[in-house]
Formats: sequence, structure tokens, C-alpha cells
Amino acid sequence: MMNWQKLLSPERLGTRHSSVGAFGRSDFHKDYDRIIFSSAFRRLQRKTQVHPLPENDNVHTRLTHSLEVSCVARSMGLMVGHQLAEKGHLPDGIEPDHMAAIVQAAALAHDIGNPPFGHAGEYAVRQWFLDADPKYLAPLSEAERADLTTFEGNAQGFRLLTHKRSGLYDGGMRLTYATLASFVKYPWSAIGSPYPEKMKFGAFQREMDLLTEVADATGLIRTGAQSFCRHPLVYLVEAADDVCYALIDIEDGVELELVDFSVFENLLLPCIPDDIPAEYHRETNIRRKMTFLRGKIITGLLDALTDAFVLREEQLLNGAVDGDLLSCADGPFNEMIATAKQFSEKQIILNRRKVQIEVGAFACLETLLDTFCKSALEIHQAKDDDELSYRTGRVRELIGNDSMPVGAPLYNLYLTILDYISGMTDDFAARLARDIGGGQH
Repeated sequence: MMNWQKLLSPERLGTRHSSVGAFGRSDFHKDYDRIIFSSAFRRLQRKTQVHPLPENDNVHTRLTHSLEVSCVARSMGLMVGHQLAEKGHLPDGIEPDHMAAIVQAAALAHDIGNPPFGHAGEYAVRQWFLDADPKYLAPLSEAERADLTTFEGNAQGFRLLTHKRSGLYDGGMRLTYATLASFVKYPWSAIGSPYPEKMKFGAFQREMDLLTEVADATGLIRTGAQSFCRHPLVYLVEAADDVCYALIDIEDGVELELVDFSVFENLLLPCIPDDIPAEYHRETNIRRKMTFLRGKIITGLLDALTDAFVLREEQLLNGAVDGDLLSCADGPFNEMIATAKQFSEKQIILNRRKVQIEVGAFACLETLLDTFCKSALEIHQAKDDDELSYRTGRVRELIGNDSMPVGAPLYNLYLTILDYISGMTDDFAARLARDIGGGQH
């Protein structure tokens, strides 16, 4: 069984320093600060959430979505922390506020590794490597090929948070083990996944040693050669994400006039147990009505999810919870969220304008990967700089000569390329592909 003493470890990856205190700015609070001040997080403001970046500033980007998820997660972490403290289950020196800070930081970073153009970007990367000439994958091991052909933004996020390129020292941002373990939604590799059909994993082969270090430091139960059970706080981060994107996708759809407000209202009203005030019925402003409904629903969800977590504490510590926390929550919320997701997938995600943008995303990333991966193969096969073509030399300068040394393993070069592409905003990726492709996109 896992225990909270190790699960809430304040030690940092890359250093054993820790300074948790009951008052003031703990290392867990510093984790949040390090993430929010990072350039990778800042670039989320120009990355697609669900709807392509619109002219309407009320619609969510990856950045606003991440901030909202972190707020919901923080509230759940605080509520769970207080209930565990009342039961005497929190370790000495750990306060409910510390648990809230851990979950808040992990939730803030949950989309930080996503490439441009939302999930379409992930699919485009996977498809390029699946369709690539065999020479591009021949030097790689089976496990390395799996990392690329099932490319995952979650694994890219773990790499970003822990890679030296994100800081001066080993350990990248040097976040606490507790925050990193709470961030890793899928604590296994591509070939170690217990659910290979879902193509979800949390670490590339290059970072498996780091994932193992995080798992050992927090006491995660090993379930396979390259897999571990989830950290209990992952369930809070996941629930916060599910709540936000299920509701906000439809709210954004109303904002963009893709969905009638009655859809949002009819979905949420039956889940509100309180009497609806007369002011609501007299209100004519749809945005104010959506704000009221969203607030009521999130309040109810926070209570239900907190109760579900505390009730299943022992199962969570044994790594024995199947499914997500929402499916364990009492009340009508699980069905409501499931209905919202289904509606979004059928009526919003397949919106014609969004489909057009995603088709363009494939063309854009194909252009970038064609150019960069061709150069990577040349760099891998070369013995010195003089053997490189002029074009490949320019690609190295663009991405970073130090990051693409001549003769480097091809797998490492591909990961460097994916670091560069995943760090792009939608605008920059489109502009660079247009420049590289001679203005064809």
C-alpha cells in the first residue's frame, strides 16, 4: 500500500533540497510559480484548446483552460486535504494547503506538452512517423518507434518539465516529486501501457529513468517492467480537467453561436438541487446565465468528487481504483458530464471550420517534419560538420546546434525536433511551415 508520507514528498527532482513549512511559501507553492513563469506555459495562450483560435476573445485557449483547471483542482485538493487532516491521515508538517498546492501545480501543467493545433497536432505527428519511409525508423528500437508512432502530449509534457533544456540543472524545472507524480496521468511507457489500444502514456524511453525515480520517491506501486499505478492525486487533476472541458466546450460553442443556449441550460438545470432564483428567470443576458449555471454545477461537483475521493482513500492507496473519479461520484454529475462530452464530440468538434483548420494542421506539421527529420537522418549519418548539406546546417542553427550534434542517435534527434515543434504556437507553426514550404500553406 502507498502512504501519504512518501506520496507528498517535498524533495525535488535533481536535488534533495526541500523546505516544506506549515506557513509561508512551501516548495509545492514554488512548483506552481516555476510553471506559470515558464515560457512553455506562456505560449499556451496561442495554442488551440478545442476551437481554432478565434477573433472572439471570450473563447478558451490552452492557457485559459489550464488556469481554470488548476483552480478547480486546487479547491478539490484543499477540501480533500481538510478531510484527511480531520481523520489524522496527513503526515506531520503537511497541511491541507500543501495538498491543494500540489494538485494546483500539476493541473496547471497538464497540457504544457501539447503540440500546436490541439489533438490534431498529436495525430499529425503520429501519422507522419507511421507513413515515413522505413529508413527513418530503421535505426530505432521497437520501444523508440512506439514513442513516435503513438506520440503523446502527456509524455512530451513530462519531458519538458524534467529536461535540462527547461533549466540550468539536471531535473529541468526541478519540481517536487509529489507534483511530478501528480502530473503523470499515465505512469507508463508506450510499450509498457496496460491499455495499448488507447495510445496513452506518460514518458518516452529517454525519460523512463526519471519516471522510475519519481515513482520510487513517491512510493508508486510497480505494475510492470515499465509501468506504475497512478498517484492518488492524479484522479483529482483528471477530474478537474474533465469537468472544465466538458462544460466549457459547450459554453464556447454557445459563445461562437454553434450551439443554442438551451442545450447548455437543459443539460445543467436538472443537476442543480437548489431552487433557481427569480433573478435567473428574469435575466436576458446569456453569458450571465451561463456563469450562474456553471458556478452552481462546479460547486456540486466539488462536493461529490471530494466525498468520492475520501470514501475510496484506501482503494486509491492500494492502486485499486478502476476508471476515473467522476464515475465514482454520487448524484447525476457523471451522466451529465458524459452527455456533455458526447454532444461536444458530435456537434462541436466536427464543426466545419474546425475540421478545415485541422486538415491544414496536418499539412503544416507534415511540412515541418519532412524538413526537420530529413535533416536529422543526415546529421545522424554524418561524421563531421563538413558532411552536412547547406540546408541541414540551417536547420541545425534554427533548432540549436548544441541540441543536434553530428552523429547523435537518431531517436535523440527526433525528440529534439519534437521538443521544438511542440513548443510552437499555432501561429508560429503555420508561419514557419509557410516559409519552409515556399508559401504553399
